[in-house]
Amino acid sequence: MNFQADGYLFKPHEQPIMAGSPASPDHPARRRLAYLLIGLLLAATAGLQNGLLMAALPQLRGLLGLSPQEGGWIQVAYYMTYACMSILLFRVRQHYGLQRFVRLTLLLLLAGNLLQVVFESYLVELLARSASGIAASGLLVLAVFYLMQAFTGQAKLAGLALALGVMQFGTPLAQVWVPFLFAAGGMPAVFALQLALTLLCIGLVIRLPLPPAPTARVMSWLDWFSFALFASGIALLCAFLVQGRIVWWTTSWLGYLLAGGIALTGTALLIEWRRSKPMLDLRWIGAPQILAFGLTGAVVRLLTSEQTVGAAGLMAGLGVGSRQMVAFYGVVLAATVFGLVLSLVRLDVNDIRRPVVVALLGIAVGAWLDMHSGVDTRPEQLYFSQALIAFSAMYFLGPMMLEGMIRALARGPNYIMSFSAVFGLSQTLGGLAGAALCTAFLTVRTRTHLADITPHLTLTDPNVALHLHGLALSLAPLSNNAAVLQQQAVGTLVQQAATQAMVMAYNDLFALIGLLAAAAFVCTGLLWLDRRRRGINLLADEIQRLESMLLPQK
Repeated sequence: MNFQADGYLFKPHEQPIMAGSPASPDHPARRRLAYLLIGLLLAATAGLQNGLLMAALPQLRGLLGLSPQEGGWIQVAYYMTYACMSILLFRVRQHYGLQRFVRLTLLLLLAGNLLQVVFESYLVELLARSASGIAASGLLVLAVFYLMQAFTGQAKLAGLALALGVMQFGTPLAQVWVPFLFAAGGMPAVFALQLALTLLCIGLVIRLPLPPAPTARVMSWLDWFSFALFASGIALLCAFLVQGRIVWWTTSWLGYLLAGGIALTGTALLIEWRRSKPMLDLRWIGAPQILAFGLTGAVVRLLTSEQTVGAAGLMAGLGVGSRQMVAFYGVVLAATVFGLVLSLVRLDVNDIRRPVVVALLGIAVGAWLDMHSGVDTRPEQLYFSQALIAFSAMYFLGPMMLEGMIRALARGPNYIMSFSAVFGLSQTLGGLAGAALCTAFLTVRTRTHLADITPHLTLTDPNVALHLHGLALSLAPLSNNAAVLQQQAVGTLVQQAATQAMVMAYNDLFALIGLLAAAAFVCTGLLWLDRRRRGINLLADEIQRLESMLLPQK
């Protein structure tokens, strides 16, 4: 490719690697630093789109008077657009140009934030979250491009891992910020922060734009039709996974969501299978190495639900408020940062699966430490275990993304869309499926434990009678009526039994996740040791194909 812009012919090592990708000119050190800082901000802003939503959802529901089911649709609105939008945006960037893609991303983000600031409405919130999902996907791509401008040669690939890693900071960072923002000004303060970050991103991108990128006529009407079917199917599956854990899985209309999601997604995949120039190359996706890559990513993502559903849910069930969880999420954020830094320092494309083995071990140990929780457990007692899980979740993520990108680039630029589908859906649907399965497991186990405890709560049991007497005495200052005190004591006892059953269910969940993580660790560890013994490099062929592209001679 001999690409030139504004009268400048880019040198061989400065050429863009594909249409829609910016050139890589030799920048001075100060400009590289500026690209680095802007890229970090873009990645963090992308992560905060969902992070702030999840952290502020209870307050948002209260502000708008929403039911849990309506709050679930707000989550769906984000995930349904974020999950697979990277596939379409890849073609849009190639066909219409990088600068139009940049403007589209930032305008969507600004429009969504302005709607939230100006209007206070459930419908507006749904529209804003849908726009935020599209914008977050685009912001991640922008962050990757900016960070790649900050590096040279093979180190450019580290920009991929860095962008994805910084994006993960959004969830714990939002959990730290939101209690203070809400205390300072309620939801308007949260919306104002989002708008301020968006305006800052727009200003910096205008001040230091990306280098020019070539375009190519790659889109057809069948791309739009196929993507519409695929995106609609994934949206219905996201709705099924989110709403299922809210309204419970036996609700009849959930079956229509699942059936529609499978039918639409299957139709789109059938169209792609029969196309000569598909967006998604299903033959490549169906290769054993790619299936193993996607499955591994989904399993690890599912296991990290130990933190998002397990530990956080346990604390919420025990009545720990968001302000009391600030230090907890501060520890999680610090561990996440450390995991990203160490994964970049230890990044080795010749041993790309080692971080997965380490991550699974960390999750197994962290879950085992949590399985001894009790009704008196507080966030401080979970710092180490949750820091270990947060570190593990981040330590594997960047290398996993890098492996997929290397495999895709080695086959050709068009395979990046297929990689985006595999990686994005394994992470999004894997995370939603993990949360759904964990919530269902907790509900069933809580009912089971409560059913086991209830027969022992009889007044003929001396220990129960003594405990009821103690509860009645503790409630005596509230009433002089003995019958009322007895009734309140019984109610308190039942509540304590329900809390104990809930804690036991969470311990069961921690034990299950620990067991699954340990089994996955043994399997992946044995495979990793076997490859090391035989000197097998999973990416040897792909790296050889990419060397001329990534390390050209000047």
